[in-house]
Amino acid sequence: MTTKKKHFVKVCSCTPRGDIRAMNPQVLNQLVEGQEEAICRETNTRKMAQRALELGDACMAAGCPMRAIQVWRSAAQRLVAMDYYWVYEPINPQFVRFGDLVSEKEAVTLGRRIDKAWHLIGHPEMATWARRMRAEYREMWLDKYFEALP
Repeated sequence: MTTKKKHFVKVCSCTPRGDIRAMNPQVLNQLVEGQEEAICRETNTRKMAQRALELGDACMAAGCPMRAIQVWRSAAQRLVAMDYYWVYEPINPQFVRFGDLVSEKEAVTLGRRIDKAWHLIGHPEMATWARRMRAEYREMWLDKYFEALP
């Protein structure tokens, strides 16, 4: 009687704490493609940013910083575009503030992660995303309230 050897493909290796150390590139690409579609469909900007942060962290842990930068950059751009909706939407400042409606904190966090990844790669000159996100939201605020300034 002959026994067949079982062949396993190593998909991922982890540390004892559960952090990803290495991941099969094909599996990572499938994961990123599937999750990017889910991120695009997300209507809640804060949830979208959180998903993008987690997906980018998985890419960084798997040793693919450029893939993480792509994920974070597309999410940051989508976040700004979705938040820009509130510039033209009338709001009552007695009940809600503009800063409560937009996801500036999440966008700046995405920018910081992008900047950190650029530093790790060895291109600190490209690390301008956190500053760019702050400027985007400052411009958004001015677009909303410029006429009301004294």
